[in-house]
Amino acid sequence: MKIHSALGLAILCVTGGATLAADGGYAINPASRETARLFYQAVYASSNNIAVDWTGSISSCNAGTISTDYQNATLRRINWFRAMAGLPASVTLDPVFNQKAQQAALMMSANNNLSHSPASSWLCYTTAGAEGASKSNLGLGHSGATGVSEGAIREAGSNNAPVGHRRWVLYPQTTRMGVGDVPATGNQYSGTAVWVQDGNFGAARPTVRDTFVAWPPKGYVPYTVVYPRWSFSYPSANFSSARVTMTENGNAFGVTQETVANGYGENTIVWLPSNMSNESHWIKPSADTVYNVTISNVVIGGKAQTFNYTVTVFDPDKVGADTPDQTPQGSAYLAPTTTGTYTFTPSPAATATQWRAINTAAYSLTDGAEGGLTNFTTNTSSGYSVVTADAASEGSKSFHLAHVQPVDQTLTLKNTLIPLGNASIRFDSRLGLAGTGQVARLEVSANDGVNWTTLHQQAGTQSGSTSSFGEKTFTTRTVSLAEFAGKSVLLRFRYAMDGGTYYPQSSAGAGWYIDNVQITGMETLTTTTTPADTTGNSFSFTAPASGSSMLQVRSGMYGYFGDWGNSLRVSTSGTTTPTVSATDCLFNWAERTVPSLLSPTTTTRTDVTPFSYRFYTTSNSALAISSADSHVYYYAAGRLNDLGHQSTWLAQAGCQ
Repeated sequence: MKIHSALGLAILCVTGGATLAADGGYAINPASRETARLFYQAVYASSNNIAVDWTGSISSCNAGTISTDYQNATLRRINWFRAMAGLPASVTLDPVFNQKAQQAALMMSANNNLSHSPASSWLCYTTAGAEGASKSNLGLGHSGATGVSEGAIREAGSNNAPVGHRRWVLYPQTTRMGVGDVPATGNQYSGTAVWVQDGNFGAARPTVRDTFVAWPPKGYVPYTVVYPRWSFSYPSANFSSARVTMTENGNAFGVTQETVANGYGENTIVWLPSNMSNESHWIKPSADTVYNVTISNVVIGGKAQTFNYTVTVFDPDKVGADTPDQTPQGSAYLAPTTTGTYTFTPSPAATATQWRAINTAAYSLTDGAEGGLTNFTTNTSSGYSVVTADAASEGSKSFHLAHVQPVDQTLTLKNTLIPLGNASIRFDSRLGLAGTGQVARLEVSANDGVNWTTLHQQAGTQSGSTSSFGEKTFTTRTVSLAEFAGKSVLLRFRYAMDGGTYYPQSSAGAGWYIDNVQITGMETLTTTTTPADTTGNSFSFTAPASGSSMLQVRSGMYGYFGDWGNSLRVSTSGTTTPTVSATDCLFNWAERTVPSLLSPTTTTRTDVTPFSYRFYTTSNSALAISSADSHVYYYAAGRLNDLGHQSTWLAQAGCQ
């Protein structure tokens, strides 16, 4: 077995409340958690998973073109980072810069090497490509929007201590850039070039939000874009004697300062938390974590100054106290073809809101690959089969994902699902020969595949030449989807290439094997209306002639949208009178609203004077209504909790 080093980190530096900004770019202040969360979920995430559609060829040295959508996704990622950092975020793409950057990307990929001064003997050498190389951030192994975040902003690797790529992306004066990308082909890594020198170096500095430029910036920042190397930039500042100190939730937090190096964008000081490697990723926090940064003895204009700011690192997949519940409110029953008005609480950060109606059907799945890819779509490299007989936990076949090229491999369920309170996915997993940069992930998306959240992950542990093939047996993994109850979601298995080392084999024993996939407690989306824009806090829905629909709302920013919220099920009945009792209607609503407390869902009601109640075995709890006082009660942990008069709850649930 041989091991290859994924060069996604091998990039070189060039030396030498949300509103539209006045220039039409993004303008936000991440002092609000919800603003930062929605800005990430909508704008940042929308630049993922865009098709490159490259028309060129390395063998014929044809740089070709990439899709406009791919170029714009990279630009959107650049402006997202600039907006978060408080900079003018209206950078545009220059067609000439794009063309020369595309030539540079071809040269990097063709030669599997990086240079800002490539020799004329390089494969696919052109003078335009050489000029592009001299004025661009360059990378191998990451491209497009990912190349911006995981390459230029992350700045891993011993050669990137000055964070030069980051400083060029976050240079305040820049107004134009260019992008070029070549996808991985055969043994060639993907190549990327982002032209960052537009001739404005040294021009008058525009106003920036915080006077300084930091990454991560002041305010709320998703942990996924917080990297081990932190930086603070200020024009013409002398950081030679500056000292950085930090606290984490008020407790001392050690740092290691990098050697100060100027010559890239604005003068900058760089440091790492003392317990972190520059190659690592920030760990998902279990709760919002507050870091206070103090930088003392920064000499500006001959005078020493001290800067202090706070960064709150958070999980953008978790709602915060300022995230409204956008579950539609209104009648759960409508007569056929009649129209009802439904209200919701708008997100204070949103620049737009949409709603839709979806229809569902019961769903379950058991798939061990014996029938091939009937239930899944794939996005994988050529050269190996996703369905294999090399290994199986049951039957004779399994699904197999392998990195014959250093790019992500995905196996995505075709159906859009709506989890119930007891929803789960079970699968048998075997991670064979895999390096530390190869990560097996189960992911869920609540916004139609724009953004994905990790439900389970396992990284490879091997490095160097070895005769070991990693896991030789399957392990059953069970993951609850109860927290997504009422939402519409997609599921996928992704064998990720996170940088570092990887094994390029697809032979037996190498890569990730998946078998015996079982999905329960689900409905599947059958039809959906086109998302409709709405203003204010309400919309109108006309019931179909029969059946039931689920209403959803989502918030957006700058034309891009986040996750669909929880659903309200609206049933069509002969009259607006519920076909079930008000009590059962309330119980049904409660089960959909708080599935983590009331599961598994049930229609069985017990009447024992004065209570009517449903009991939930998973949580060992009960929900009840008392005829003695017409109050709603919740029983858990040996205690009966009075939730107030039933009229309040019936109105909220739309069950009157």
